[in-house]
Amino acid sequence: MIPPILALDIIADPLVLFLSGLALLILFIWYFVTESDRRKRNIGTILVVGLCTLCSLALFPPSKTLNGGIDLVGGSAFTLKVQPNTDPNTGEVIPLREDDLNQAVATIEKRLGAGGTKDLLIAKSGNDTILLQMPGMSPETASDIRVTLQKVAKLELREVNLEGEKRETSDGKTLAERVFDKEDIVPGYRAYKHEGEDRKGEKYTEFLLLNNRTAVAGADVANAYPVQQGADNIVSIELTGEGGKKMVNLTKDMRPGQDRIAILLDNEVVSAPTVQSVPLGARFVIEGQKNLKEASELAAQLNNPLKNALKIDQESSVSPSLGRAVVKQGVTAALTGLALTAIFILIYYRTAGIVALIALFVNSILIFGAMAMFGFTFTLPGIAGIILTIGMAVDANVLIFERLREELENGKSLGNAIETAYEKAFSAIFDSNITSLLAATILFWKASGTVQGFAVTLTIGLLGSMFSAILVTRVIFRWVVDLGLLRNLSLLNLFRKSSFDFLGKRRIAFVVSALLFIAAISGFVIRGEKGLGVDFTGGTLLKFQFMEGQTEVTAAEATEALKDANTIAKPVVQEETVPGTGELLTVRCDINDAQLIEDTLRSKLSVMSERVPTAADPNETEWAVQATTEAVSATAGKAFLFNACVAIGMGLVAMLIYISIRFEFSFALGAFAALVHDIVIATGLIVLFGGELSLIHVGAILTIAGYSINDTIIVFDRIRESLLTSRGTVEELMNEAINATLSRTLLTSMTTIATVAILAIFGGSALADFSKMILVGLIVGTYSSIFVAAPIVLWWSQGKGRNLRKEVLDASLAGEIEAAS
Repeated sequence: MIPPILALDIIADPLVLFLSGLALLILFIWYFVTESDRRKRNIGTILVVGLCTLCSLALFPPSKTLNGGIDLVGGSAFTLKVQPNTDPNTGEVIPLREDDLNQAVATIEKRLGAGGTKDLLIAKSGNDTILLQMPGMSPETASDIRVTLQKVAKLELREVNLEGEKRETSDGKTLAERVFDKEDIVPGYRAYKHEGEDRKGEKYTEFLLLNNRTAVAGADVANAYPVQQGADNIVSIELTGEGGKKMVNLTKDMRPGQDRIAILLDNEVVSAPTVQSVPLGARFVIEGQKNLKEASELAAQLNNPLKNALKIDQESSVSPSLGRAVVKQGVTAALTGLALTAIFILIYYRTAGIVALIALFVNSILIFGAMAMFGFTFTLPGIAGIILTIGMAVDANVLIFERLREELENGKSLGNAIETAYEKAFSAIFDSNITSLLAATILFWKASGTVQGFAVTLTIGLLGSMFSAILVTRVIFRWVVDLGLLRNLSLLNLFRKSSFDFLGKRRIAFVVSALLFIAAISGFVIRGEKGLGVDFTGGTLLKFQFMEGQTEVTAAEATEALKDANTIAKPVVQEETVPGTGELLTVRCDINDAQLIEDTLRSKLSVMSERVPTAADPNETEWAVQATTEAVSATAGKAFLFNACVAIGMGLVAMLIYISIRFEFSFALGAFAALVHDIVIATGLIVLFGGELSLIHVGAILTIAGYSINDTIIVFDRIRESLLTSRGTVEELMNEAINATLSRTLLTSMTTIATVAILAIFGGSALADFSKMILVGLIVGTYSSIFVAAPIVLWWSQGKGRNLRKEVLDASLAGEIEAAS
């Protein structure tokens, strides 16, 4: 047996990974090329065993190989924008270079590393963006790091013009104060306001007139280190050889006991000491630090100054304890939903259900193994993505088994029925998964943060579900049939073959759809910008989670506590009850008010000021009422909204192009219309009933689009088949096809809706909004695949005077000729 650590090292080797992947790819191609059923069975078995082994080795042990995002393990994340500098002489903006971004990344690593920050994940994104994640970090520490990140630590030493301290007899102001108030001008000098404390601890304010020329700069600093001298905490600075010469030139002609030097940090005067001896050398100190920690941070910043300022575009913070509670709740809800689905499959499909569950187990190994192998990060939306892909895998199995039921009812032997069922179901499974993959790919490309995590798991899950549904189950069936272990299949049939006239009700359906569409559009009109979350509008959302059993704070109590807070904008406080969790208090505020609001609530409300021992270390404490922070700048919000619209637009266009290639235009138009119908109604109803759209809803919208197309394609695939093989009018054959796929539509919709409903109700606040939108989308999508898509195809073909059957026959013939050539 290979030891686990050695196995991990082997899997991590790029050459081993490449050769393993190449071998499996060759086997995969061989599987589809070979004509022999026995060879297909054997190659398929090797493929399944090989992939499962590779993924299992990569996955073990899960505690070390699976990376959790901050929403699962707690911690903080920042999206930073590197700001371009301006030319001091011309005022023109200096374009950013690759070196500027690299310098910013290196500086952040050194600063946070010097502060003891562990497990730092930092990456460049685009030409001016840095993504920073710190798993496991408490919100209190994140608040300090926020300040550290934005501190440029641009050090300057400038000469103080003593003439600026002379007072005018007319208004009592000093010359420096008059320049500061723009009442006077002194060429070559600029006025600064300096607030400090004297040795007695009394505060004072003075105005200084400083030379525009920087005598000594941050680049001249060789080393900076904190020093504690009694009650004083100072930063001692050593200059380079060149810096020492500059200091000598600055002070050699100064008068001891009279002339002063101003020390500026990030364009603010931190001290302006009087020179006691001249000339000064390469050492000096900066006083006024409140404690040794502050002195240490300033020293780290001075040792690692930023050449370009950083702006925090997006910030999120989750306490580790709340992260553990959220993941426990989300996983419990997900497993409950999946368990119910598994029980239903076993009861309904019996022996075939066991085969489907084996395939789902293989699919799960492939998903988690791939995530571990390639180092992808798990997020809470990612877990939702896994659940949805498993739902789509169930959908594929249901489609195959319903086809299998039909073939068995037609009198075929089990072996022939299985082969025919897979052949007929393949195109529908392939088309529906490809359209969802298109959406997932675009989502990964254009989205960011946790939405990308959703897109990654959705993509891996879709590939895994196609593999498990098409290949794994077929290999298992081949083995049990060839070995004589299974001679017949008994399948439960709750939905008997119907002959309902769906198209005859198209006018009623169009009225219902029109009313829903109007209601959805009115949601956007009535709510306006209030229907958008902070991801798109900018601002900060503070969430305080009261777990079950804790004393809760109402919105009225929180508003009363905040009434005297000196905030930039009036905070909006809301409360909601989350089933299975407790009360959730949310405060929407200006991005600069967040810390003040949290501090005010914790100081004025006793229940929010309580601290309890942490689960990890009883000697350490944390807030009893945990908080999460989501902060987005207004600029980033606009960019996110634009990118979200682009992602959705591109996803819809990509789906339209694909279905136009695979189907005739009439079908493509019907599918696209149903798609827009589902997205607009699902999104609009969520907004109408008080929901706020956020970035994760972009993933929900494209997921709805994938499900909608999935349902519609399966119906259309059966319609095309009927038009090619059966007699009757187009309307009769469409009705027949919809009735034939009705059992599959209802079965998959019910199982997926049940799973998502459990996730929406019991999955906690983090998954509630996301799951609710998908839940509405699934219900509307099921309705539209039956009552909207096919009627539009019929209406378009009749309105244009086209013969839909002839179009399908011509397309089929052209495909056969192309395949033969």
